[in-house]
Amino acid sequence: AVVSTQSTGEGEVRDIYLEMKIIADIGLVGLPNAGKSSILNAISYARPKVAAYPFTTMRPHVGVVHYPGHYQLTMADIPGLVEGSSLGRGLGHSFLKHIERCQSLLYVVDMACEDHPAIETISILHKELEAFNPDLVDRIVGIIANKIDLLPGPEAVIDLARAFPKLSIAPVSAMHSRNISAVRTLVEPYKTLNVPDDAASGNSFVS
Repeated sequence: AVVSTQSTGEGEVRDIYLEMKIIADIGLVGLPNAGKSSILNAISYARPKVAAYPFTTMRPHVGVVHYPGHYQLTMADIPGLVEGSSLGRGLGHSFLKHIERCQSLLYVVDMACEDHPAIETISILHKELEAFNPDLVDRIVGIIANKIDLLPGPEAVIDLARAFPKLSIAPVSAMHSRNISAVRTLVEPYKTLNVPDDAASGNSFVS
């Protein structure tokens, strides 16, 4: 075969920066050590690192929460915020940008934390989100009250519900996988249908 060639000029070289606009349906937002990674471990097959020190998570981890009938949603464990995150403290701007990439948000609160009681924690998180992007507070769909196994009784959860009556609350112990079904129920309205290609074509498949 005859092969013809043609001389051309030098090719172009470009640096292209791509930024993901959406990383998950649901983002878990909380202070460091609130138990966000443990919740994602308990509710999905994702395995983010879990340890008893702050800032265990330095980048988001995304897991898939499955429901019957091939429905699912994605959930992201966002690195912990601190007071002043909206001003850039503690890599705050980087972490808050991850939060912007989640379509809906859940506050995660350590119910046994003595330094930051639950109601105070929600106020801190709300303030940081609003200062960074006021639209973010409109994405909050509920509160996960974690570490209830360390509480002497239900009073703290009841007080939290009274303080934020418009938000649904899921009291859980992520470490012991206790009442994780409440989180599944809380976020179920945000699931979407994920039909495998084989099912769409009429072929049999195993899920």
